[in-house]
Amino acid sequence: MGTGLVLRVLPLLLWGATGCLRDECTYKDLAKNIVKGHGLMAHEGWLWAPGWPYTLAAFQVVFGTVHAARSLQVAASVLSIGILASLVRRLADERAGRLAAWMLALHATFAWFAGSLFSEVVYTALLLLAAWSLLWSRDGRATRALLPGLLVGACVLFRGVATYMGPIFVVAALWPVGESLFQAFKARWGHALAFAFALFLSVAPYSLYASNRHHGFVITDATLGQMMWLGDNNFPPMSFDWGSGQIDDATYDAYARIGRRHCPTKLPAPAWDRCERDNGVAWIKQNPGEFLARVPVRLAQLVTPHTFLTRHVRLGRWPGLPFEVKEPLLLSVAATSFAVILGGGAAGFLRGKGPFGLLAAGVVAYHMLAIAMLAGMSRYRLPLEPFGLAFLAIACSDARGTLAVARAEPVRVVLAALWVLALLPLMLRTLPDGFPGWR
Repeated sequence: MGTGLVLRVLPLLLWGATGCLRDECTYKDLAKNIVKGHGLMAHEGWLWAPGWPYTLAAFQVVFGTVHAARSLQVAASVLSIGILASLVRRLADERAGRLAAWMLALHATFAWFAGSLFSEVVYTALLLLAAWSLLWSRDGRATRALLPGLLVGACVLFRGVATYMGPIFVVAALWPVGESLFQAFKARWGHALAFAFALFLSVAPYSLYASNRHHGFVITDATLGQMMWLGDNNFPPMSFDWGSGQIDDATYDAYARIGRRHCPTKLPAPAWDRCERDNGVAWIKQNPGEFLARVPVRLAQLVTPHTFLTRHVRLGRWPGLPFEVKEPLLLSVAATSFAVILGGGAAGFLRGKGPFGLLAAGVVAYHMLAIAMLAGMSRYRLPLEPFGLAFLAIACSDARGTLAVARAEPVRVVLAALWVLALLPLMLRTLPDGFPGWR
């Protein structure tokens, strides 16, 4: 963990902890409006989840700047290393846990995000802790399940995409291990109820407040309409990664001009979101073939090997970084993406089992399905990568066991191969864009 801490703090010491880009700037503006007493306001029509804007507002009040929240980001990123190690030790052994910790500690993109103002770092820590606590809760009384319920509720408050993730955790809580489904339900139905109660309790107060303030039903956010505008529109699905996205304002504005007009931003956020959703559904009905054809495009945006760290470096936001360091760094970013996405996914099919195997598969599939229908970029996969690292560490630390599984259960090998064959072409399509002269 010490190495992970150094790699996360060093860029902040060398290049400072100021400035923002796109969503980071929006989070700053939302936080400043909260500090001014306006509460969480809609941004250009859409309403963001409250967790991160209010966190930034708290740092603004206490420390005088939202940039102080980067210290929380570093702490949450390092904490994620420890949580992943503990989780993998529970699933396998000490050796696998140490390997998983090193993999996450040396993950350059994770290290970079710790110095940003994006919400993914804290969301990743909450999601990992929720997965760990769910396994912990199965070993004791039903009241233990209150903890994962509260943590999943915190995920919902930080990211709207987590809103409908709860049932996956409930099924994992009830999943039988060496027992019948009936016996498992009889033994742990109380866990499921405690989880659901804690989840409801953590989200309901804000939902009631936001629904009353914005004059329409809100769980924690109202962003689906904006995502449909970005992905289900007359222009190609919008993204913001290097080589596969619209990274400058001029290109973004040019795309926006050929798309459908936004609904009036004077509408209350729930009504605006409903209007945008209706327009998106109408576009899908008018263009069903195009909608389906965009699914692999959105997934390619999700699994692009070039992360936001690549964009950051290529835009010159680490001035003075030597070429001899920059290019190997960006090659490592791409190599890590291939290893985690392809290797981690294949390892999941080979070694995934039990409640955690089900939970990991469900969480990853849930997020990928949402992105396949809307819009994708590498930032959205960041919270999913530790699940791949967990299985990759288990598979590599116990190579003989992995080979034994492959021999005994060839269906798992077929599924792993299909995963790689499906995603490899999507990753290769943008690989040359990250490196000058490759095309």
